[in-house]
Amino acid sequence: MLKNHIMALSVALAASCAAGSALAHPHVFVEANVEMLRDDQGSVTEIRHVWRFDEMFSSTVLLDFDANGDGKLDVGELDEVSKTVTDSIGEYDFYTAIRYDTLKQDFIPPEKIIVDYADGQILMLFALKMNKPLPVAGHSLRVAVSDPTYFVAVELADESAIQVAGKDAAKCKAGIQRPDFDKLYAQNSQTLTEQFFNNPNNAILGDEWLTWVTVECP
Repeated sequence: MLKNHIMALSVALAASCAAGSALAHPHVFVEANVEMLRDDQGSVTEIRHVWRFDEMFSSTVLLDFDANGDGKLDVGELDEVSKTVTDSIGEYDFYTAIRYDTLKQDFIPPEKIIVDYADGQILMLFALKMNKPLPVAGHSLRVAVSDPTYFVAVELADESAIQVAGKDAAKCKAGIQRPDFDKLYAQNSQTLTEQFFNNPNNAILGDEWLTWVTVECP
């Protein structure tokens, strides 16, 4: 099952982290796109994700969920992938962290993650609705699209992977803040090693380890 593969990868990556090579060697790679939806008042009401998984991991999913062995994933099989993924990444807040003026913001989990299999790769689409609209003008809004434990590498290629939709979207400016992993690991190597040896599933990495999407709107 997909969840079993994720857990197996977690253990493998935790071991490599303890050996000092962790953050540079994730085992699952995701190319991500993020869209922030604004309402008529200019507040962000929804974060939309589109993820494309690497071909190796996608082939593993195909092997696990192709119940009828026809070499593709039909609607029912894709639904099974969706259910498994929702349970798995739901435990990690759907790889999404939101900071609004430095405060953590919760969101409503998606009813369903839409899953497709095209050109040898798994695609996932889902939306996270804010518990309340977040006005952007005059406020700091950051969204992290990262697996906080670094078992999965979620990559935003560049600013073109970020879209803002809704009121005055063209006036908004989006950016990406990337961590300096070498510097962070050098400063925290002993602490990280101890965390991963003691309990790799509960190792905690702070906000400075995450890749943040920023948005500024008038």
